[in-house]
Amino acid sequence: MKAKKTLLIGWDAADWRMIRPLLDAGKMPNLKRLIDSGVWGNLRTLHPVLSPMLWTSIGTGKRPYKHGINGFSEPDPATGAVRPVTNLSRKTKALWNILNQSGKQSNVVGWWPSHPAEPINGVMVSNQFQKATPDPDNWKVDPHAVSPQRLLEPLSEMRLHPAWVDGQMLLPFVPRAAEIDQKEDPRLSSLAKILAEISTVHAAATALMQLEPWDFMAVYYDGIDHFGHAFMKYHPPQDPRVSDADFALYQHVMEGGYRFHDMMLGVLMELAGDEANIMLISDHGFHPDHLRPQTLPNAPAGPASEHRQYGIFVMAGPDVQTGGQQIYSGSLLDITPTLLHAFDLPVGRDMDGKVLTKAFRDARPVEYVESWDAIPGEDGTHPKDQQLDARDAKAALQQLVDLGYIDQPDENQDVAVAETVRELDYNLAQSYVDGKKFVEAHRIAVRLWNQWPEESRFGLLQLQCEMALKAHEDVKRTFDRLKVSVRRYAQEARQELARLEEEQKQKEGEQGGTLQRRRAPKIRRLLGRASVDEAGIKFYEARVRLTLGEDEAAREVLESLTETWPGRQQGLYRLLGQVCLRLNEPEKAMEWLDKALELDPDDAEAHLQASRAQYLLGEDYASATHALSSLQLNYHNPRAHYAYGAALVRLEHVQWAVEALEVAVQQARHYVEAHELLAAVYAEQLKMPVKAKAHRELAEEARQANAQRSEDLQAELPSAEMEHSQEALLNHPKCDVLTINYNTLMAEPEQTVERLVQFLELPPEKTRPMLEVLDPELYRSRFSDAGQ
Repeated sequence: MKAKKTLLIGWDAADWRMIRPLLDAGKMPNLKRLIDSGVWGNLRTLHPVLSPMLWTSIGTGKRPYKHGINGFSEPDPATGAVRPVTNLSRKTKALWNILNQSGKQSNVVGWWPSHPAEPINGVMVSNQFQKATPDPDNWKVDPHAVSPQRLLEPLSEMRLHPAWVDGQMLLPFVPRAAEIDQKEDPRLSSLAKILAEISTVHAAATALMQLEPWDFMAVYYDGIDHFGHAFMKYHPPQDPRVSDADFALYQHVMEGGYRFHDMMLGVLMELAGDEANIMLISDHGFHPDHLRPQTLPNAPAGPASEHRQYGIFVMAGPDVQTGGQQIYSGSLLDITPTLLHAFDLPVGRDMDGKVLTKAFRDARPVEYVESWDAIPGEDGTHPKDQQLDARDAKAALQQLVDLGYIDQPDENQDVAVAETVRELDYNLAQSYVDGKKFVEAHRIAVRLWNQWPEESRFGLLQLQCEMALKAHEDVKRTFDRLKVSVRRYAQEARQELARLEEEQKQKEGEQGGTLQRRRAPKIRRLLGRASVDEAGIKFYEARVRLTLGEDEAAREVLESLTETWPGRQQGLYRLLGQVCLRLNEPEKAMEWLDKALELDPDDAEAHLQASRAQYLLGEDYASATHALSSLQLNYHNPRAHYAYGAALVRLEHVQWAVEALEVAVQQARHYVEAHELLAAVYAEQLKMPVKAKAHRELAEEARQANAQRSEDLQAELPSAEMEHSQEALLNHPKCDVLTINYNTLMAEPEQTVERLVQFLELPPEKTRPMLEVLDPELYRSRFSDAGQ
């Protein structure tokens, strides 16, 4: 593979369900040309579906708990205030750093987060470059937004301010724009802002492609995501909740947004030329149809519920297969490994993704290093002491508030920082869950819920971890506490809202309005807490009963919800199918699973359950088909490989069956049933007694290992003594300051206990258990011996 250049294009939230009808109608000709000359497929996202976390995973090949970017905002260690998330929190090298130390030149534009711009060999234009101030005559570029500094002024002249977006630029998106009273309706202004920002990014990218040398070019556009959050509700077919007037005005915006991106894509393709590999991706999709959520959660980053779990992947170029072949089972984590492979560079074994080898024309083995982080060299990362001017962060932070990504930070700076750290921890815990690290997630969830008991989402996360860990006693206790907690704090929220409403009535004129605006985030949180989702509680009651083995009771609860839980039927039907399978009713299971797949044909878990049901019904071909569909959506699922292999054994496709089952045990080496089935196939069909014996032994080892792991996991859950220590820590007056500044206060591990004693003003025997709450790994390393 000798391609001189590679171009990576990011379209945040681009979705095949929006794109396919436009392709069929000939409205995205450049994308069609790219697809036809290369390969395409779905790209599975990660959870939580928050863009800074996802695009950093794309750029590193690692999950958030490895790369360190865990949200939209972060504390500023220099000022103690809150600022938009920066790349200073990233703990690992990005793709452009690896290329930097490998002698390559990279131009990176708009990546989120890429502020402050890194001093790489090439050019970096950060995600703050395109952000506009209200006054176009006083619009200065943040000096940290461009590296090298020699390009700061030339690039600044290419920016487009929203005030300069005229009516002619808006008409393709809103043909009846002249009918809108912009004093009453701010949506045209929102559209102008989106267009100005992506046009600025595009101008910078195209200029650099032409005027600066590059081996790797990456450009990120957030326009489709912003179009979606503002205007997807008006996209056809008309949602019953959207008025006829709004639908008439704004129904064309989403199509216009995609077609505009296609136009920009055509320019990028022309500038890259035929000698470059081109990859176009999105971090997630965006529901454009009947699966659009009816309401958004009243929680930070609530708009993320509009996202769909599959983004897009397209790749073309001299090193890539041609003919529009579909590539299956891609993930965000696969992008960096695939691009490293394209550059003839090894992949880090500490990366969580794989190389999409089927995208390439020439098969060659993937090379590995243990970790690029361990390889020294000039990588273009920031100096360890890099700091930012806090004044530059205020406007950018307000934009995140306006988009609904974060709440307005509290006026009390300590409270604002504590709430920011809370959200970062919550996102980190969800990332652990996504990576099947339930013990690590559980530790965080327990701490968060104890510290903020009114936040039921933390209790729900704790419950999910305990269900995954099959900690039955903890599951029952946590669910009972959750039910009481939700209703208690709902009542308190209703009382507080009534008090605030009465207080508001006593305020008059501008002072009252100011009070209302100042309290808006608090009121929003109270409104979200005041209503009790009784159907949601019942749904989790069913899941708890399933965990406890009460299958028939779980079915009764779920069936009672089928007519009373609008907007949630798809997941409900899938779970009902699973329950029927556990009750050995495969025909009934298929009835529910068919309903689930009718609502969402891209539900990998529903396909897997359908494969199991068809297998039990003796419909082996249908079983194999559903298992394959599940694998095409999510390749990293050993249960799906097992289901596929089992169906293929019955269909007498023995060699394919062995391949599928071998993948299952590669992905989950302690998969007892897969080892047992392999042993049977090797013994009976293939007459290979040595391999059969090996898998029988591996099955037995797996049984023992699973039993031991179950014991170990139970041991790692908080004991009653630890929960008591946790409560004591949370009630300590210095708790908030300690949890926020723990890493700074405890910079020297060997001095940790002594510093805690001084800081908390408690004797060592009371301080040591608190260390177990704050830092379990350090606690175990210091006090593993009984005598200590």
